[in-house]
Amino acid sequence: MLAVKELLGSKLKFGLIALAIGLVVSLTMLMSAMSEGLVTGMTGAKRSLDADVLVFQGDTALSLERSMLTDDDLTLISSSAGVDAAYAVGHLIVTIRGPHGSFDAHVFGLADAFDQLPIVEGEHRAPAAGEAIVDFTATTEGIGVGDTLNLNPLPGELRVTAFTEGRRYIMAPALYVSLDTWRSLRAASLLKLDSAQGGETATPPDGEVADGMPPEAAPTLAGAASIMAVRLAPGVTPSDLSAALAPAFEVATPEDASLAGNGMNVMVLAVNGIQLVSLLIGAMVIGVFFYITTLHKSGQIAAVKALGASNYYVYRQLLVQISILVTLAAVIGVGLALGAGSGMPPAMAFDPDPARWAVSLLAVYATAYLGSLFSLRSILLIDPATALDRAEH
Repeated sequence: MLAVKELLGSKLKFGLIALAIGLVVSLTMLMSAMSEGLVTGMTGAKRSLDADVLVFQGDTALSLERSMLTDDDLTLISSSAGVDAAYAVGHLIVTIRGPHGSFDAHVFGLADAFDQLPIVEGEHRAPAAGEAIVDFTATTEGIGVGDTLNLNPLPGELRVTAFTEGRRYIMAPALYVSLDTWRSLRAASLLKLDSAQGGETATPPDGEVADGMPPEAAPTLAGAASIMAVRLAPGVTPSDLSAALAPAFEVATPEDASLAGNGMNVMVLAVNGIQLVSLLIGAMVIGVFFYITTLHKSGQIAAVKALGASNYYVYRQLLVQISILVTLAAVIGVGLALGAGSGMPPAMAFDPDPARWAVSLLAVYATAYLGSLFSLRSILLIDPATALDRAEH
């Protein structure tokens, strides 16, 4: 085939073109992985909750930090029509004193469904009182299985029983504990209890409210949760449950809830905009490369057309070259992106998603073929008589 012969005859020139396109592909892949990593790092703990919908307190704009449900709320939601199963989820921000210094973390209390956490190291069981399953990124702070986490400014300690992955929130590791442990920690954080032993603070027993708490606060602290994770009955949609619980509660899928608050919609829009710009740059790079190449061999194209080749035939050869070069560039670009990602620390927002990468590669091919339209215009304007005129002179 003429297109392949030309590629083999000019390996250096087309190799450099493939390398340049490969750099554009790697930039696109990196933007895609970092965009996904940003979403995972910011909202992984919330987005990955095993549920069809999440139920928040009303008028909280799906904010995990602002939502708070009472025991009566939990009972009402779980007994609502269309709810097949439900479990309470609590959220609390803490600071941990680790071997490498203090770092922020987010405590998630689960009433059930600990089997949703993928265990990558440690014990495969639900944490008992005073125990926690921790996101693997905490290892960068010197935390290991079996370590005891000292919480600040909260009293009490948590022992690490296992590590999970993909469970960060606002770029900080998540700690998964039993709901009773979470309630005790929340009560201590609100009341700032002091123990009589050496002036140190202490955590009230799991599931109990400590002495000295205002009586009117007891029902809230004893039965509170931040949100409720709900599995819907067959045939029930999120809109159905939302209509039934409004306006006292807000209902959203985990994916929609993950993009609400913390400026996530703006951040994702910005990263996707950068990715779109990189695709447009790729189309221009590919289009300009082949446009210049087409201009340089206009005499050869005129000669081929003078021999009877149609514009379609010439343009088809160009598309074959683009397909081969973009495929080679895709291999180079994906390799460079994976190499760059493997060199990033675990705390970096890098999470390659095969599905998104496949879409990005298809977009690269599409923009490459779109850029070839510059060359098509030149091919259509080349007059075969030019080659005959040159042959006569």
